[in-house]
This record gives sequence, C-alpha cells and structure tokens, in this order.
Amino acid sequence: METKLQTIEILEDFHKITGARISLHDLDFNEIAAYPKELSPFCQVIQKNEQGRSKCQLADQEAFLKVRKTGQSFTYKCHCGLIETVAPIFNYGTLTGYFMMGQISDNNPNSKEIIKKASTEYMKNNCEELITDIPVIYSEMMKSFMNILEIIAQFMTDTHRMTVKDRDLADAVKNYIHKFFGKPLTVRVLCETFGCSRTTLMNKFREKFGITIGDYITKYRLSRAKIMLKSSTQSIKAIACDCGFSDQNYFTKVFKYEFGLTPTEYRSKSE
Repeated sequence: METKLQTIEILEDFHKITGARISLHDLDFNEIAAYPKELSPFCQVIQKNEQGRSKCQLADQEAFLKVRKTGQSFTYKCHCGLIETVAPIFNYGTLTGYFMMGQISDNNPNSKEIIKKASTEYMKNNCEELITDIPVIYSEMMKSFMNILEIIAQFMTDTHRMTVKDRDLADAVKNYIHKFFGKPLTVRVLCETFGCSRTTLMNKFREKFGITIGDYITKYRLSRAKIMLKSSTQSIKAIACDCGFSDQNYFTKVFKYEFGLTPTEYRSKSE
C-alpha cells in the first residue's frame, strides 16, 4: 500500500509541473494508477461518444504496441489533436509496464483550431470552453518534460515497483544473469531478487529454455570466459574471477569439460 501511495505522489508531482495527466499501465495496457484519476473534461466528453472512444482506444493501443516493439518512448497526436506520450518501464531488461502522459496541447497557433475541427462531431456544446481549458505545453519545454518522464520510468525500474509477471520471469532472469554473471548467483539470490518461489523460478526457466538455471549460468560464464581469453591478456585466474568462478581449478575443470581444452590450451590455440 505504501509503495502505491508513493507512486501516486510521484504522478501528482509530475502533473503539478506539467499540467498533463499521467498514468501507469501494465503490460496489457490496463491503467493501474493515474493523476488526476479522471480524464480531462475534454476527453471525458469525447469518450462519451462511442466512435470517439473507439478512436481514442485505437490510437493508444497503437502507441503501446510501438513502444513494446522499439523499447523507446513515443510521442504522437491523438485523433482530436491532443499530444500523448508513452514511455516504457523495464525490470532487469524486461518490459513490465508503461507510463502515459497526455491530454495536452502545444503552443502552435493553429493547434486549438485543429482540435476544435477534429472534435466538433463528438460534442455539441461547451466546445470552445473545454478546448480553452486544455493544458498547453510550450514546444521548447516538451523535451524537458519527456526527459523527466523517462527519469521517473527509470526510478520505477530501479525500485522494482513494476514486478515481472510469471510469463516474463524466465526472460527477466536470463537478462539478469547476462548483466551480473560475474557476481555470486544462486537460485536463492534470484528468488529474492524477483520475489518468487524456488519452484516457480526453476520451472518457468526450464520450461522456456530447456535447461536448469545452474547449468545456464555456468554455460554463459564459460562463453564469456572464451571471449576474454581471446581478446584480453588477463591472467587465467583474473578471467575466472571476472566470470564468477571463485576457484581457478574448478574453472579449468568445467572449461575443459565443456570445450575439450583447458583455458591455457584454448588461449594458445586462439593466438
């Protein structure tokens, strides 16, 4: 509960700075937190119209899918001409959610007229008043707000506020192993890191990659060691240590078992 409250406070602070509505979404694009909680008055009226609501949802879904594909933030204008931005949230290299900032206009002299023309078919009254109340962000400030949004997304990543779902667990663990292969890695450490049970972790990983976590860690460390033996002049002991092997003799033993050569023999052959 405390984490959720802190997240809402972050969204509220961002809204105070920008005037934009900001929302947090899961991988299925469902909104799970937002500030303000309600849509802007303009967007509420648009979405009371079935066709207007359908076009809004389609534009948002296309933006989420684009961010999912590229892993990069994406800014666009909705069918009524309002500016929206979607930013990805990652957890150990795995996409876990999205931020959406929007329901705003830029300071282009023609923007209000474009919005009015696009929204006329969805509203009969108060059109001018509702459009006038749309927050305006100056073009030169948009990049700064985008940078702040990405910083918030990174904060969500660093504090693990968007956890990895079971279906993404294996990929997230693999990415974590690739990033921290030189550190002590055990099933217990991974379970604590990803907040899951030993059974879930091991079953999901083997189901996805057809190998146990322990074997995967060893094979990945050995593959990195091969690269280092070829490309560096570090000692065998130093390479073993950098690749997560605390015992040089054990490193030599598993390296020879895997590749048929000792690390020294492999390096000599590669020269």
